Amino acid sequence: MKKLLIGLLVIAAGAGAFFLLNKKKNTAETTSVNKELILGKWKPLSKEPEADTIQPMYQFDFQKNGLAMRSVSDTVKADSVYYEWNKAGELVVKEKVTDSAGVAYVVVKLTADSLQVQSKINKVNLLLAKSK
Repeated sequence: MKKLLIGLLVIAAGAGAFFLLNKKKNTAETTSVNKELILGKWKPLSKEPEADTIQPMYQFDFQKNGLAMRSVSDTVKADSVYYEWNKAGELVVKEKVTDSAGVAYVVVKLTADSLQVQSKINKVNLLLAKSK
């Protein structure tokens, strides 16, 4: 009876370790984003939900040094914002480089020609396309 109990405990410990290690491996894969793909000029395609019509749809020019130029259109003067990646792999946009907190966006999709982010505050999806 003792051998059976010890055997069941060993199996349970092995199964627990397997599921724990497998879970850590899967979460590491989902947060992996090629951060270099964000560099360059991006133009807006859509914003969902459309309820927030007051907020303009910005064009972005992400640069390597963490600076992003933001403008409403090509003819309007650009405004500078700063961006960085947090530990969770989210894109954080700040008004000033000295700001301790900014607006965090979950990167839903980042490819060579499209970027889709979702605001953590109001759950607005923003779809951008790479400008040529």
